[in-house]
Amino acid sequence: MSQQARILAITADEDRLRGLVERLDEFGASVQTAPDCLAAMGIVKSEDLDLVVLTDCPGQFNLADTARVLKSLKADCYLPIMAVVERGLAPERRQALLESGVDEVVACDLDDETLQFRLHAVLLLKRAHDQLRQVRGELTKALARETALLKQLREDNRTLKVRSITDGLTAVYNYRYLMEWLKTEFKISRRYGHDLSLIIMDIDHFKNANDARGHPFGDYVLKEVAVLLKKCARESDLVARYAGDEFALVCPRTGHREALALAKRILAACRKHPFLCRNDRVPISLSLGTATYPEDPEVISPELLVFLADQALYVSKRQGRDRATCWHEIDPETRVAIRRELRGPDNPLLADDPRSRLELAAAAQLMGADPETTSLRPNRTDPPSEP
Repeated sequence: MSQQARILAITADEDRLRGLVERLDEFGASVQTAPDCLAAMGIVKSEDLDLVVLTDCPGQFNLADTARVLKSLKADCYLPIMAVVERGLAPERRQALLESGVDEVVACDLDDETLQFRLHAVLLLKRAHDQLRQVRGELTKALARETALLKQLREDNRTLKVRSITDGLTAVYNYRYLMEWLKTEFKISRRYGHDLSLIIMDIDHFKNANDARGHPFGDYVLKEVAVLLKKCARESDLVARYAGDEFALVCPRTGHREALALAKRILAACRKHPFLCRNDRVPISLSLGTATYPEDPEVISPELLVFLADQALYVSKRQGRDRATCWHEIDPETRVAIRRELRGPDNPLLADDPRSRLELAAAAQLMGADPETTSLRPNRTDPPSEP
């Protein structure tokens, strides 16, 4: 044996025990002894053994029962057991020993060389099991580390995804996600003929309040306005920070009337909300602008929906602030002037396909057409044909 094996010899016969110990010592093994199963149990529990040798003596403990008990004490590892029996053991008894957990059955009068070979084979199997157990333990630890890293990676990815689509200050969606969502909703509305409204709002005199009372107060106002918008918005609406002090609401299945009602609800909530700076209430108001597809015929793209809602917002500011303006409520002269700016085919707000430019031109003509020709305007409930 290449290294000293730790062996426990169990027998009630002292003469046999002495002879067995002497033979095992000659093989270079470290041998401990026990007279019965009870004493052996304590050693098996406390020691890291390589092999247990049981000898079969008349009137002593049952070998099969002892093997079962000792195997159960080392359920988490491999403990080989060798039974030394009288020559001519009945096959039925040999089978019962093997079924009880005995790994090797040898005759008591086996010559030293053969016994050494049998011991060597059992100990090699023991070492192979120990190495496998060690490798499995290392793999389990590595898998646990990888699982923890993967869990952390997924959590980090979720955090990064949230950060990539939300505004860090107000915790509402950012401009990039706003435009992605708006484009998706616009495609749905265009395909099925649903109304789609966009509300853009701006905090009145925000720069003055920010400069006069400090940037922390400005940040506080932005956060409070974001909270107000989320409270006023419906579950289907998307609230986003459009620019520095501007916010936007994407409102699916929302026409002129519903968009205006939502805008007025936001104005009322802002007027009631106490914006405090050092226990002083600071008056904060909003200006809002709305545009709706397809009720506003000029809207032929998500970008134009944003542009027209923004133009309506500017009208609210010019008219005194703290109000909401719908694109279709703006006087015809102002709308015609704005549409003239969009007639150029190179305008970046126009879609790349020629049909969009034709639709915009037709919409401009329609808005300035004779009242008798207004019946030519397509029904908003009929979705435009797909290309």
